[in-house]
Amino acid sequence: MPAIPDIAPGSQVHVAVTKAPTNAAARKTLVRLLSKDPVTKKRDARIKRGRLSEPKFSPRGGRWRVWESRQPKVRTVTGQLGEVATFTAGVQELRDLASVERFVEVKAA
Repeated sequence: MPAIPDIAPGSQVHVAVTKAPTNAAARKTLVRLLSKDPVTKKRDARIKRGRLSEPKFSPRGGRWRVWESRQPKVRTVTGQLGEVATFTAGVQELRDLASVERFVEVKAA
């Protein structure tokens, strides 16, 4: 297993969650990193199109004032034990991986 400093920016990395995060900040960082996987991005875009295609309108304060309400975003990645992702890691992603390295296993893909 190469250490995170050994991975060059711009290379593909494979990330697997090996331990559940112990704090909210680490969980959010893991969710952000795991969401960079192209398969996850495509799935999230499809869900977003469906969410935005059916807005609900209701009159508020008269006939011409319309309140638009949309469904909240569905999180498809939660940062739980066993989730994996493969993506291109830039400098910022490598810094984020270094901050959560005790929860993940990182390999050069």
